[in-house]
Amino acid sequence: MTRPSLLSDTWYARDLPILVEVVRRFDGEPNGRVGMWEVADASGLSEDDVIRAAHALANPGLVTTSGTMAKSMESFRGVSTEARRHAGLWPSPEAVADRLVAALQAAADNASEGEPRTRARRALDAFVAAGRDFAVDVAAGVTTKQLGG
Repeated sequence: MTRPSLLSDTWYARDLPILVEVVRRFDGEPNGRVGMWEVADASGLSEDDVIRAAHALANPGLVTTSGTMAKSMESFRGVSTEARRHAGLWPSPEAVADRLVAALQAAADNASEGEPRTRARRALDAFVAAGRDFAVDVAAGVTTKQLGG
């Protein structure tokens, strides 16, 4: 049996840009509604594409909309915490892990010569050697505590 071809990616081409625009608008006007046509104008995509993205984003709960049927969808009514993370407004564990590694690298680069630099370099090397999953787990713990989870 031949494997069917996969569908074209819609996350990066349509859904994520729409999500970022919707989150941007709710960050500026948190109690308002964001019209589908406003997002279409700002994104350069058609209103039909925005409605398709709205369906795709509403299903996992990233956004709430004014309706569930394509013709009745007129506006976005809200965004979730996870949507804010996807859009970069709130930290994700992966982003925090990247920042932590960058901060350790900067500390190692800027440490005084001798023992302070050696200690900083060892800390960086150990953290990096533990692997990306470990760094993300640490960052998730920091993010959860920071955000009160």
